[in-house]
Amino acid sequence: MRVEELRGRDQERDRAEPGRARGRALAWFVHGCALIDLDVTTSSVVELYREVLALLDDPSQHRTGSGWERAVLHCVDLLREPLAEAAADPHRHASRDERRALAPLVEIPRQVLIGPGGAERTFPMACRNAAGALLDGVISPYRAVGFVAGVGYFYADRQLAAVREWRVRYEDEPDARPALDAEIRAWARDRA
Repeated sequence: MRVEELRGRDQERDRAEPGRARGRALAWFVHGCALIDLDVTTSSVVELYREVLALLDDPSQHRTGSGWERAVLHCVDLLREPLAEAAADPHRHASRDERRALAPLVEIPRQVLIGPGGAERTFPMACRNAAGALLDGVISPYRAVGFVAGVGYFYADRQLAAVREWRVRYEDEPDARPALDAEIRAWARDRA
């Protein structure tokens, strides 16, 4: 019940802040890229990319100019050419998306947000994304730990124990949420 309550609060916050939809779309897009070869389909990440493109030039959208925002927007720019066909075709086919879009969606965000290397960059990318989006005010502390725990499910990382603990405490100890918010924001400042 508390999990649904927290999700509902995040959804209410999203509806109350329509000017932050672009930032949320950027965060969800990178989150999808982190899960693309683990738990989500390429087509669903292409759809997240389409949502970002739809909001890019909307003058009502809040822009922070933060390092996180600039990096994710750079990813979006680098993906324009390799994703042009998939993003332009709303009636696309999943198998075609897999062939054309998978490699750039996996590699470009990792390269831009973390740097050279292999799949080991996925969890740090998820952490940087959650931290940057939280500090930009486009996601809540609870959603940030959810992003990290969701990707962390597939990885063994020493940061993950603290993130999972925050998530459980956030759900089970409503009176502790203000203090947890402060702890999570401090964690985010160290990773952004």
